[in-house]
Amino acid sequence: MRGEDRSADVWGTRTTFPAGGEWPVRVDEHVVEVPERWVQSACVLCSNGCGLDIGVRDGRIVGVRGRAEDRVNRGRLGPKGLYGWQANNSPERLTHPLVRRGGELREASWGEAMELIVARSRDLLETMGPLAFGFYTSGQLFAEEYYAQAKVVRAGLGTPHLDGNTRLCTATAEWALIESFGCDGNPGSYTDIDVCDTLFLVGHNVAETQTVLWMRMLDRLHGADRPKLVVVDPRRTPSAREADVWLPIRSGTNVALLNAIQHELVVNGWIDRAFLDDRTVGFAALERTLSQYPPERAAEICGVPAEAIREAASVIGTGERLVSTCLQGVYQSNQATAAAVQLNNVNLLRGMIGKPGCAVFQMNGQPTAENTRETGANGALPGFRNFENDAHVDELAALWNVAPLTIPHWAPPTHAMQIFRFAEEG
Repeated sequence: MRGEDRSADVWGTRTTFPAGGEWPVRVDEHVVEVPERWVQSACVLCSNGCGLDIGVRDGRIVGVRGRAEDRVNRGRLGPKGLYGWQANNSPERLTHPLVRRGGELREASWGEAMELIVARSRDLLETMGPLAFGFYTSGQLFAEEYYAQAKVVRAGLGTPHLDGNTRLCTATAEWALIESFGCDGNPGSYTDIDVCDTLFLVGHNVAETQTVLWMRMLDRLHGADRPKLVVVDPRRTPSAREADVWLPIRSGTNVALLNAIQHELVVNGWIDRAFLDDRTVGFAALERTLSQYPPERAAEICGVPAEAIREAASVIGTGERLVSTCLQGVYQSNQATAAAVQLNNVNLLRGMIGKPGCAVFQMNGQPTAENTRETGANGALPGFRNFENDAHVDELAALWNVAPLTIPHWAPPTHAMQIFRFAEEG
């Protein structure tokens, strides 16, 4: 793929494959000079987390290429991954720490900056204690760095004031997964897309938010044994243009639509009753709610025809391997967590979870949004451990070689908005 203008042809050449086949390798590359060496890394510019190699010459980045052996992207890169690195060569980028002195930011050496942080931290610890510290992170670190931060903050300093940018971005995904499955981890793999026969995208314009994942979906959609595609989005996005059923709903009406789809699943018997009885709780209460949302009522609320809702439900209800996804069209909308949970419930009603080709993905804006959560760099403890579970805390304390009481768990970890409030209050 070297030399192609991928800003014009975002998804590149199709490499189609059938259900159960292996996604073919296609190595995307963009270089401006011949590299002296290649350094293994990853792209953090969307939530796909593609593996890439960075070409280096004279201490500068001169190009990138996708990693063929990486199971996430199989060598492909999106336009951000291919071209975004060029900003590193801008003369306006900071190359030294800035320290505020006399009200002005002035250049300092790395040693000076670190000494200042250490001295100030020691002073705060001695005079005010651990609660004087608050940490709020961006989405641009790697998992290892987030984990190191969580360890220093929780076990080293002993403060609960730690959160990440995912709090104001995809915290809905976190709580929907916890509410449905008891754990903030997506119950599936991208390889489920390789074998599914139905794709259900709700408020998720994957073609533009996760371009490499869309390449994977396109290679299935344009190949043999094509999966059916249902897209829920007010706009006719590139994803919607590929759909078998497109539901251009009124913004903020996700819950009503998902209720109506589930109403049809129940009425038509497209549910796995044995799975529900064995693996879930609350079905009777859900069924009572769904009875109030026939497609005609949802049509009035959502602004889409009742027959289109029935058609979408039929596709979802008669498929044998369902992958469902959502993103900001759910998270940044009305009744966000309720809608995200209802997407989980679609797969649970069908018993399509924990099997090849059967998964729910509560997507993120960046791969690091999930990293902050699984490493404990926000409101959880590392490895999705629960601060309210003493056994989880004891296990973590043993791994970190500290007393359990060192790790703050006497109350919920402090979220970003509280940290900002505490800072305002001194």
